[in-house]
Amino acid sequence: MKSSVTQKKSAAVVASKISPEKKKWFILITIAIIFLILLAAEAALRVFQYGGNVDLFAEGPPGNEKFLMLNPNVARRYFTAQTIIPTPPKQLFLKVKPQNCYRIFVLGESSAAGFPYETNASFPNILERALTNTFPEKKIEVINVGMSAVNSYTLLDLTDDILRQSPDALLIYAGHNEYYGALGVGSVQSFGPSRWLIRTYLKLRSIKILLVLRDFLSWTKTKVNNLLFHGSESDPSATLMERIVAEQTIPMKSPLYEAGKKQFEENMDALLQKAAENKVPVILSELVSNLRDQAPFISVDDENGHSAKVYYENAQEEERQEHFDQARQYYINAKDYDALRFRAPEEFNDILRNLAKKYEVPLAHTVSIFEQASVHQLIGNSLMLEHLHPNKEGYFLLAKSFYETMRNHEFIQSQWKIDGITAEHGNGITELDSVYADIVVRHLKAGWPFLPSSVPNRFIQDYRPRTKVEEIAFRVMQSTQYSLQAGHMELAEYHERQGELKKALDEYNALIVSIPQEMEFYQKAATILLEQKEFDRAEQILRQSLRYRQTLFSMKWLGQIALKNNNLNDAIQYLEKSDKADNQVIFNLGRAYYLSGQLENGDRCLERLRNISPASSYTRYLFEMRSNIRNKAFGEIENEK
Repeated sequence: MKSSVTQKKSAAVVASKISPEKKKWFILITIAIIFLILLAAEAALRVFQYGGNVDLFAEGPPGNEKFLMLNPNVARRYFTAQTIIPTPPKQLFLKVKPQNCYRIFVLGESSAAGFPYETNASFPNILERALTNTFPEKKIEVINVGMSAVNSYTLLDLTDDILRQSPDALLIYAGHNEYYGALGVGSVQSFGPSRWLIRTYLKLRSIKILLVLRDFLSWTKTKVNNLLFHGSESDPSATLMERIVAEQTIPMKSPLYEAGKKQFEENMDALLQKAAENKVPVILSELVSNLRDQAPFISVDDENGHSAKVYYENAQEEERQEHFDQARQYYINAKDYDALRFRAPEEFNDILRNLAKKYEVPLAHTVSIFEQASVHQLIGNSLMLEHLHPNKEGYFLLAKSFYETMRNHEFIQSQWKIDGITAEHGNGITELDSVYADIVVRHLKAGWPFLPSSVPNRFIQDYRPRTKVEEIAFRVMQSTQYSLQAGHMELAEYHERQGELKKALDEYNALIVSIPQEMEFYQKAATILLEQKEFDRAEQILRQSLRYRQTLFSMKWLGQIALKNNNLNDAIQYLEKSDKADNQVIFNLGRAYYLSGQLENGDRCLERLRNISPASSYTRYLFEMRSNIRNKAFGEIENEK
């Protein structure tokens, strides 16, 4: 015992004899070792690319090297424990912005992305086509950065990346996801209400060690949520709505309600400040949602006895009494008092209006446009699919709202001589799009919050397709490997085999507006029209393809259509850029040269045909044509004598 005490005293004495200088070095070396260990761990995580590439923009796919695309993994910045993450629309835009290009970025949530439709029915796509109609001499790019289940934190975080791509304008439609979108105060991805903490985290997310810590904390939190709530993250039938909600009840004026409102206002203010500093024009939009036909999800009485349920019942009674203005106000109150915050409260529209005034940016008056298109100006199922996503008519109106705001505030140029939006009403949307949207919404409504969480969502197990269109749409809905674009292609080829060429053309047109850089779709559509001898429509589609790329096919048929219309100079220009190994191209190029009096060039085409295909009908015809020209010229000389 004494020996032990003696040893401890001896150690203490030795330690006390260590000089302050040595202590300092000991501490510094310890810190350095810890730093080196962390540095080595960070290097290893980077070597093994922990977390993957979460840049907003990525290189275009093979064959499209001159384009950039939206990175399908960018949402990993915000979604950590989710096995399925939202992805931005599949879209390409030019790496190098051309001189005549007007480039617009659209920021927003699932409504901006076009849910539950695909690219062809989204309002940014409709807007791009409308602006291209109005300004055919310009290269119009409307790049859709909208994603499901994100909110203003994501929009603000992406803004610097977007501003580096030389935008001419930013269009913003966002606010419905503020509470439950990633990092929102009621989201399973929330880090709490501290905006400073979340902004700091977003700035430091490139540090891989912090990503490991983040993922561990998110994994732990998800496991706890699964135990305490309904375990939706591990439930394969759960919809994204179920997977993102942590706080199901956020009453009006509660601390969480006020925190969500505050984060929206401050994030949007910071975003607009960045745009103003970079002199990039912005258009904000009012938010619309289903008022008339969406009962409140969760009703809670406040201290004054107000509740969403009572307001909704009052609205229905006022509507029955044909007091439509009062009914509209009650419907708005019912939406605002709905404690499940899937629809933005009206105070968010007030925030957007105030920010528009503060930064002197235009505000799209989308509410009035939707009201004018609704019976008794009560927005409901005629324009909405469920609680807040527009149907195809509603998305057209959303595009129209931004289009008219741009025109009224003289974006692009002061004079808009052509109405480009009307022609896009319903263009590029087929039965497949409508059926697919219907199936997705029916699946959504078969689960929480439309039904109690105790009721299992059996839509997928119980659904039975009855038609070819339904079979394809259902397969798209179930698979991550089979896209709606693949469905359009399959259906187009099916209609061709059935001789239903009008329907096949509609499907190819849907593909063209969805992925306008893909030349195969133009070629398939033009081939059908050429076989039907609808040369004017074929020419229109082929000219449209030239906005993205020249192909041997497009040059050949534009040249031959021009020759048919006796536009000889155009015919020569197109055919010279086509496939010189194609006998038909050489033949028609020779005809164009002979008809325009360019005999030497025509003779070169004739000589080439003689060499590669001396016995073909093309060679004989062109030889006879040349002989006739010579005979005619000889006859004219004789007459002059």
